[in-house]
Amino acid sequence: MEADSTTYDSGSYINNSNDKNIFFPFTASPRNIALYEELLIKKGDKPLECQIVERLQNFGLLSTSLQCPEARPDCNLVCKPARLQCSILQAMQMIFVWCEDAEITEAAEFFDVKFRTASIIYEKLDELTATQMRRTKLGGEGAAVLTEMYPDCLNRQSPDTTDQAHALQILMVADTKQIPTNYRLHVMKSNLKKVPFSDTLQLIQAEVQEVISSVIESDPLLVCGNNVPPVDAAVPLTQLLQHCDVEMQHFLSTRVWRQALTLCGAARDLCACASTPVCGGAMQLYLDTALYRLRHE
Repeated sequence: MEADSTTYDSGSYINNSNDKNIFFPFTASPRNIALYEELLIKKGDKPLECQIVERLQNFGLLSTSLQCPEARPDCNLVCKPARLQCSILQAMQMIFVWCEDAEITEAAEFFDVKFRTASIIYEKLDELTATQMRRTKLGGEGAAVLTEMYPDCLNRQSPDTTDQAHALQILMVADTKQIPTNYRLHVMKSNLKKVPFSDTLQLIQAEVQEVISSVIESDPLLVCGNNVPPVDAAVPLTQLLQHCDVEMQHFLSTRVWRQALTLCGAARDLCACASTPVCGGAMQLYLDTALYRLRHE
């Protein structure tokens, strides 16, 4: 299996008739740029903040009225002070750059947002994403769910030539019924425990079984790759490939994992300056948020 690589431009433009062209020092997808133009570019004479509020209300993202906790005619609502000292424009701009996985320091400086404020916004979005990912499931009736282990799946034709060695294994799960492919990427913990090798294999198998049970629903066709320990009710990939044509064999064994391999490779860079147990949590958070961005880009 070969890892996929993608080259991106170093920045993105907005061509706006009312203002000068806006250049972002990071790559932005066309859809997100279109949303930025629709929500955050001033049109007309109203103050921009008022326009943003109205647009968010039209999208249903902000309420147009508030209800009193008590049904009384003399009810008074008191707005609590904002936790973050930034404008709604700046908050939306930081949400925009988070969606693009832009480097936080550069983005905060570009939009003139305090680093602490930007960090809090990023952390909250990461937290919401991880929660949302745990609520969604893969598979279902009629679906085929594939599993494979990174970096074990990388073959000799694609050797690891990076400076950072593979520190952790990542269980990759793919729902082939979804277009684009829906993934779950789980950083394995079992191989970090100081136990005999034979016990480690049993722990890995148990962890794989637990993860698969938690992320899939109904009774899909579960397929285990060559580098995943056998689990209950799973079919080996080699058995499935016997019933597929050459093009489908290539898809199921290689192409289906390309985006997942790219994310796993990027997550590995997080371990460059941290101990393995510490970086495991950072890798898992990165993979969850990256998958969410990939799913909604």
